[in-house]
Amino acid sequence: MLRACQYVLIRLAPNPIRDEAVTVGVALFDARQGGFTGVRLLPDLTRVRQLAPQFDPAVLEGLEADLLLRLRTSEPAWLSRQYFLELAHETFSHTLRLSDPQTVLTADPATELDRLYQQYAAPVSAIPDAEAAVARGARRRVLLHLRRIFTEERVLRHMQRNVRAGEWLATPDRFAFDFHYQERGGQQHHVIQALPWASGEGMVKELCFTVERVRRHLGPFDVAAFHDDAPDEEAAYLAALLSEAGVRLLPLAEAAAEAGRIRAALGLR
Repeated sequence: MLRACQYVLIRLAPNPIRDEAVTVGVALFDARQGGFTGVRLLPDLTRVRQLAPQFDPAVLEGLEADLLLRLRTSEPAWLSRQYFLELAHETFSHTLRLSDPQTVLTADPATELDRLYQQYAAPVSAIPDAEAAVARGARRRVLLHLRRIFTEERVLRHMQRNVRAGEWLATPDRFAFDFHYQERGGQQHHVIQALPWASGEGMVKELCFTVERVRRHLGPFDVAAFHDDAPDEEAAYLAALLSEAGVRLLPLAEAAAEAGRIRAALGLR
């Protein structure tokens, strides 16, 4: 069962003159299970020293232990943005910066903390870069296939493309849905997303979380996600996440059938 947790990015700005900061860790909070879940920081500060060679990492000795103590004893104060501003100022003044709390859906907070650390703070390596390239390539192939089918079925020009969730949420949310349409004479919104298995857990959760937020604003909101047929050991888990979020998961082989449903909904012959 997915539940909403909040995470905060921990950043260091070693040079007070230049407005540059490096993400060095992340803290996660789970309100259902007593508040604070944990914090993970980089084991070394190489990237910080690259920004400011004169920076002395010794001044941050004990940072992780200090944050652990403060965050464990401050619940529920951490729900407030003002608390993080004051915490950063009280601990290391301008050097330490804490982001505003952001929400993430997860079934396992401990695993989620590790994923967030890998995504935002862990040093970039060649393997994640290669995986990201594979994910981009797989998504492009799914998108191209959908565009071709929708063009052949004469529905593409009746659909909106790259519609940002922020248009419905009245926020700067930059998440974009690949295709959008409304039934002829109807109010319900329909969106379609290219989501190959290689997209990974992070992209799937971002889609699920965004869909839930949009539904709270719009009400009924139909979402279909098309995947490729590449085998992946995480596929069953990702499919379960999408199902819990009410996302219709479709193989590319059903793109033409979906286009037929779209054409009928739009009143096209």
